[in-house]
Amino acid sequence: MKKIIKYILLCILFFISLVFIFTLSRGDTFVNYGFSYAISIGEIPYKDFNMVITPLAPFIYSLGLILCKNILIFYLEQATLLTVLFYILEKLINKKSILYLLFLLIPYPIAIVSTIFPGYNFLIILLFFIFIYLFKNKKSDYLLGLVLGLIFCTKQTIGIALFIPIIYYLFKDRKKFIKIFIGYLIPIFILLIYLLLTNTLNNFIDLCILGLFDFNNSNRSIDIYYLIICIIGLIYLIYKIIKKKDILLSFGLMYITVIFPIIDYYHVSLFLLIVFFFLIEDKEIKDSYYKYIIIFIIGICSVWLFITYKYFNPPVISNYNNFYLVINNKKYTNNSKKLLDYTKNKNIIYFMRGSENYYYKIINNKKINYFDLPNNGNYGYNGINKMKDKIQNTHKVYFVLDKELINSKDNNQYIDELGIYVIENSNRIKSIGPYDIYYKE
Repeated sequence: MKKIIKYILLCILFFISLVFIFTLSRGDTFVNYGFSYAISIGEIPYKDFNMVITPLAPFIYSLGLILCKNILIFYLEQATLLTVLFYILEKLINKKSILYLLFLLIPYPIAIVSTIFPGYNFLIILLFFIFIYLFKNKKSDYLLGLVLGLIFCTKQTIGIALFIPIIYYLFKDRKKFIKIFIGYLIPIFILLIYLLLTNTLNNFIDLCILGLFDFNNSNRSIDIYYLIICIIGLIYLIYKIIKKKDILLSFGLMYITVIFPIIDYYHVSLFLLIVFFFLIEDKEIKDSYYKYIIIFIIGICSVWLFITYKYFNPPVISNYNNFYLVINNKKYTNNSKKLLDYTKNKNIIYFMRGSENYYYKIINNKKINYFDLPNNGNYGYNGINKMKDKIQNTHKVYFVLDKELINSKDNNQYIDELGIYVIENSNRIKSIGPYDIYYKE
């Protein structure tokens, strides 16, 4: 009974953290919510809207949204998955899972806490630790392969990278390799059947395979500070592999592929979650230290709660259709209300940051489409020209652009070339705060 209460309280802590405390770190939450929302209303990935990942995570998160389309359900699903992660970590490192929780909630100087938000990258972390648990406990080889296959169906690049160490068994233990390989192929085969049944295989290949070349070429970003931290983590894993000669560490080493091509606080944090696990798994921690760890966790949450609400200055908590308890500042809230009032009952294409486009579309019960995620590398091979053709063939429609994004040096991967193309081929009719509204005949 005590354990059940502990997990319930932990789930509540995660839920409150996601909704109220670490709001500044939510990153792509609205986009990931948008993927699952679209699936919950019957839209088909790659056909109705663009993604550059395999679709397992959006499908899993869409399950709760089928019953109730609200971002609070999305957060509740994530809080549950975070609790499952904590449970798996307890099985792996016992009481040190509390120390891992402390690391998970660190917001500064490395924003590790950004990794707790819902989406495909978190699901990979969870599946990776499930794989470690199965591996350490010598569970079925078919099951090991199945989990690796599920990782592939969550993000294809990581799924391929994590399978590479399995090749070791091809030469050492052929039977083990075959069993793992069969398990690996099962979810991939199911994915293939789904793509064939929905007639989206060509779109999938274009967006998730051919499009990766455009994605890598257009999204290369390196933060030197995080690159140095990443290299330190890499050196540590290599040192531990040489010292322990444990193949399990090789999977952790291959996880470094998560940082490419964007080496920033978020992607490096995903890699550091793995490094930190291997760092503490063999360490001994005195029982007397755990009460201080809990105090640190409470302290971090309290301080970051204060910083969050101080940042919004003053914070406004709003309830919208499909979006409850959204925290923004007063200026943003007022501009949003004006924009929603003006665009009501109009044929609108929101062409701002992907997170904002999804935000406004979902509030208005609109379907998600290819216009809503105008990010570099998100349109497949030769994607920009494809989207220019789409814009050219679109008529009698209003475009909403964020003028601060156009030609901005910090535009969050936004394809400003397409924004400029809209401006050149439409007429500006109104401005609302940072938003310019254009009409295309």
